[in-house]
Amino acid sequence: MARASDSITLAGVIWFTHVTAIPYGVLLPDAATLRDTAEAVALAEQSGDDFAVDIARTARGVTLVRQHGPQREAGLDFLEKIREKALNQRFALIAVPIVDIHTSSEKARLGDLGGAIELAGAVVDDLSASGRCIWSALATSVLVEALVQRRGDADLQEAQAAIERLAAVPTDPGFVLHEITLLRLRALLAGALGDEEGHRDYRDRYRDMAKTLGFEGHMAMAEAMT
Repeated sequence: MARASDSITLAGVIWFTHVTAIPYGVLLPDAATLRDTAEAVALAEQSGDDFAVDIARTARGVTLVRQHGPQREAGLDFLEKIREKALNQRFALIAVPIVDIHTSSEKARLGDLGGAIELAGAVVDDLSASGRCIWSALATSVLVEALVQRRGDADLQEAQAAIERLAAVPTDPGFVLHEITLLRLRALLAGALGDEEGHRDYRDRYRDMAKTLGFEGHMAMAEAMT
């Protein structure tokens, strides 16, 4: 339906079906996702509508950073440019935490755990100060993953505090993004603490919930857990 409409409608639909769903493990980016986001960017650029271009590029960036090699680098470049526009009040400020979360995740992937923890921690603090936010669970995930990977005594205590902080955030009934995220993070922390029984319990509950919901990304992450 969006393809039969204007470029901003298509870009908006791509945003709402990709920018949240992919990072939160609902969908895995595939060839169709890459094609759709590329199409949305091309049509938005042809239209000359800056807002359509920016939301399409954000969706494209989020999709590309889940790829490998040059595609990931291209995605980060898209997102950094969007962040700069947001800070210059030329795009929505919600883009800033989205970009910072992905930048933190990339820092951790490259081994800069200190930088990842510092950036992700700042994002979590900012989102907490602003009240309820859909990005809080994703930011907390990146923070806890980096802390567990670094695995100092203080890191694991901080990870526990971050998990409990997320658990205390009020949500509407049926809001599963926090629930499934918490199961995964509790499984990771239990494993890092050597709590094998707790790890197995949280892991199995996480796997069951991912399968029940049909969340592709979470199913893949759950199956990868030992």
